[in-house]
This record gives sequence, C-alpha cells and structure tokens, in this order.
Amino acid sequence: MKSYKTLYNSLLRVLALVLSLLISSCSHQAALPDPEEILILRDALKNVTHEFSNPRLVTGVLTVRIENMRLLTGDALAESNQAQGLAVDQTPTLHIWSSDIRDFPTQMVLSGSTIHPKPHDIYMDPEYGNQILNWHPSFKPGGNYIITRTFKYITFDYRPEIDKIAERNHWGEIPPEIRDKYVRSELFLEQDVGLVDTVFQLLENIANPVDQAEVIYKWVQKSMTYVYPPEKRGVRNALETLSGDCGQYSALFMTMCRIAGIPARQQSGFNFVPDNTGAHVWSEIYLPVKGWVPVDATRKNGFLFLDNKRLITSIGLNIPLKFAPNWTTFENSEVENGRTDFMQMYTLARSGVSATFSSSRKVIRSVELP
Repeated sequence: MKSYKTLYNSLLRVLALVLSLLISSCSHQAALPDPEEILILRDALKNVTHEFSNPRLVTGVLTVRIENMRLLTGDALAESNQAQGLAVDQTPTLHIWSSDIRDFPTQMVLSGSTIHPKPHDIYMDPEYGNQILNWHPSFKPGGNYIITRTFKYITFDYRPEIDKIAERNHWGEIPPEIRDKYVRSELFLEQDVGLVDTVFQLLENIANPVDQAEVIYKWVQKSMTYVYPPEKRGVRNALETLSGDCGQYSALFMTMCRIAGIPARQQSGFNFVPDNTGAHVWSEIYLPVKGWVPVDATRKNGFLFLDNKRLITSIGLNIPLKFAPNWTTFENSEVENGRTDFMQMYTLARSGVSATFSSSRKVIRSVELP
C-alpha cells in the first residue's frame, strides 16, 4: 500500500501539471486540460512509482494520403503487372493496413480518438495482439483518399527495477508459449552458425540471463555503426556489415538474445515529440518475474529503459495480415506469405493502380510534468 507521503507527492504533481498547463496554455503545443484529463491524470499518477515516471500528455495526428488515383487498363495494366511479376490479367487491387494506437504498460490511450474514414475491417492479430485496421478504397479516377487518425495518450519513462538473482532462480518458469515463440529463428532473425558461435564465445563466462542480455546490448552498441538506410533488412546483413539503422541494431540484439535462450521481440513506433516524429524500433526481452522489459540497442542509456517520447504502434516481426492477396511478395509490395515485417505508419499492397502515396505525423500537444 502506498504511503501517505507518496500519495501527497502524487497530488502535488497533479497540481503542478495543472498549473504548468495553465501557464503554457498560450503555446501552440499546450492547452487547458479538460475535466476528464485531470481525472485520468490523477488516476495515472496513483500508479507512478520509481519505475514509471515523468508522465507526458500527448495529442497527435497520423495521416495517409493517396492522391491522383488512376485505375490502369489495357496495355498499361498488363505492363504494370509484368513489372511486378504478376499475371498480365491480374485484377487491380489496393489494400492498406495499419496497427491501431492502443494501451501498453508505458502508454495509456485516452478517449476521444477518431479514424476517418472508418476502416473496412478491424481485427486482432492472433500472434502478437496488435489491433489491425484495414482499408480497401474504392477507385475514383483522379480522386484522393485520405486516412486521418487523431488520438490522445499519456506516456511514461520506464526503468524497471530488476532483481537479477530472482530472475535467474525463476528462469525455468517462463511460460512455454513465450519461450517457444520468442527464442526461435524466423525471417529477418535467422540464427546462423556463425552468429551462434559468436554468442557462445561472448557469454562463455556469464551465467545470469540479465547480465547476458546486457553484455549482448553492449556488444551490439560497440560493434555496430549507424547507417541509414541499410543495404538490406535482417540480421544477416547486420552481422555481415556491422552497420544499419535502429531496425538492424534491434535485429542483431534480438537474435543474439534468442540464441542465448532469452525471449526477445521487437516493438515498433515513432519518436513522438514536436521536434522529432521519426520512425523508430527497439526491443523487449522477457524476464520471468518482471515480464517484458525494454532495450533500445541504438541508445546509450537504452538497456532496461524507455523514455516518454515514444508512440508505440505494434509488437513483433512478421505480423499476419488478413485479406493479403496471394500474389504479394517483398519484391512487389510490403507483404509476403500473408505477413508484413513490422507496422509503423501503414502497410501497402497494390496492383494495377497508379497514385501518389504519402504520409505525415503531427504532434498537436505535448506536455510533460515538470
């Protein structure tokens, strides 16, 4: 049970937030909190501990634009299909998927979110629990199709407190469904012999799984050079070149953890503050006592820490998609064998359609507790 001192401090922080919003309400990045926000912030702060801290209130907009749409016919359709490696008579198709903004331990979505136009289908992916939105727009020659999502959420800094001895003592209690799924080799996270040897040599004298994960994290940080964009996606290219972007750092870290028997998965999204809305991915490892905890292999302070500047969109790699056409491959779309590598802004599969595709991210408000 919380002490009176902790409750008192929480109330003081709520008051400080309200005052800071009042003072900064003239800024385009801040506005007066409504009554619901004040109540929700108060409830959120009841659970703030030394692990979850520095709540940030954020309002944002994600927009996808499909402009100057044109349905190809005749020779133009046949030529386009051939260029994609499809049958010349393949029917024009357009599918758009996106992962919905939802709650995570470090992210609490508030009411009032909107999606326009409404998705044609919403479903929960059975493997990772992502809520997937799907649109298949009707064709209007020369027309535009604009998908707009608005949302509001609270996000926290998260630095989990880990008892290394307890984690090691309970290591055999990791649920089989977690161990089986998140220590396996899969597309983009292939466990080749050379990498297996590297991991065994690196961890030869390290017994505790938490220490092993930290040694892997430091090795990736020391060995990799940040390069964007990478030549090719996946751990094989990351190991061969020892370079790449956040996705490559994450792929190498996750694969090495899995080889060591430490369940690891990807978390995807954005940095989401006014001066930075760039796409970003990082990792999570599973500990039997604490559960899923964050590791950002591109950040110097990223071991067991996630800051409050993130917008989380999806979990996992090779995410299953309903309605994916059977002709899609990573050569002609962002889907192969009914799966996409990961989901941030949107995932696209199209044939026989000419259009201009673009997207944008905008932070409407971002207010952090002093």
